[in-house]
Amino acid sequence: MKFNRIINITTSALFAAIIFAFAVAFVIVPDSDFSEEENRSLTTFPKFTWEALLDGSFSSKINEYFADQFPARNSLVGIKGVTETAFGKGENNGVLLGKDGQLAVRLFTIFKSRLERVADMDYFVPETVTLSVDALNAWAKSSTVPVATILPPRTVDVAASAFSYPTEISDSLQTLLAETIVPEANYIDLLPMMREKYDAGEYVYLRTDHHWTTYGAYIAYTELMKSWGLEADILPMDAFSVETVENFYGTTWSKSGYKFIEPETLEVWTAGNEDRFTTSCISEKQVKGDDGKPVAVKEAYKTFSGWLDRSFLDQKDKYGAFLSGTHNEQTVFLDGGDTGRERLLIVKDSFAHTMVPFLAQHFDLVIINLAAKVANITDYVEEYGCDRVVVVYNWANLIENNNMAAVQ
Repeated sequence: MKFNRIINITTSALFAAIIFAFAVAFVIVPDSDFSEEENRSLTTFPKFTWEALLDGSFSSKINEYFADQFPARNSLVGIKGVTETAFGKGENNGVLLGKDGQLAVRLFTIFKSRLERVADMDYFVPETVTLSVDALNAWAKSSTVPVATILPPRTVDVAASAFSYPTEISDSLQTLLAETIVPEANYIDLLPMMREKYDAGEYVYLRTDHHWTTYGAYIAYTELMKSWGLEADILPMDAFSVETVENFYGTTWSKSGYKFIEPETLEVWTAGNEDRFTTSCISEKQVKGDDGKPVAVKEAYKTFSGWLDRSFLDQKDKYGAFLSGTHNEQTVFLDGGDTGRERLLIVKDSFAHTMVPFLAQHFDLVIINLAAKVANITDYVEEYGCDRVVVVYNWANLIENNNMAAVQ
């Protein structure tokens, strides 16, 4: 009995010591703003207001803060991933583990309303998607230039066979989009083709990341050109040289905690004329005009040759090499943009980045980030003299936010 009492006291003391150590670490370790491991911004301590407390948003943000800033978070997630696998569970942190090390996010934080987002959902809110589609439809109908819409499906939609995962939810979202997007928006439904190619063993989506491969982006490029009647201009695959970048770990790998999954290769396709292109990252600032009143002026805060920022290839976020990561407004012009080529406005998320090597061969590109709450697409068409517009916005973003609902 005495021995058992000693064991119980020791166990309790050890447990209390661990809790105390984590509590102290939480206080003394400074918060991080960004996780290189997951390539995303981390939640910092939220500002308290009585309004936020009453509507529940403060409590929600506090929970997110503790989850993001917890000491040794990445190591603990990895330990949990190994444990879940050892017990035969094919999922950790809302990420599925499938055949050949294929990973896919299954659970998402769904946008329900401005004040309500629901975490860990494997479904979508049809009303939210419909609001976005309605805005897209209204703008497309009023557009004076040709429009195309590419809404890339998620990995879990394309690679369902790797997990024996049911496709009912994916298929219902596909049906909703196909039936509600108007002809003027020129919706290019890629799910059937991508799923067929994936099932045939073609490398169209990355194993460890949520993006498609550069080959997958090439397929999207060819379908876009066909939709505009430009089949004859499509460059064949052998017009490009393929450079492989080793040791690529994507954001899905980081989120999953499956640290034992092997890295993959990231492909960079080049046509050999990259030095003729210039990419400019543009911001807007207020300056004093001649009349003394503030005037908005745009200027390039970063420029580089081509469309590839090779400094990213030595970092974990190797995908960021395309267009040097995410910026709110960019241009990719051939020979200074004075060639008389058509200009294409890309309204996008990061799926569009790997389409740039192909589209830049035909168009001067103006690229705006939909996550920056860029609403008035027509203003950009007129400002830059764009001849066409393509919207590239992944299904995950479509169900997780309402950015598209503001377009006009």
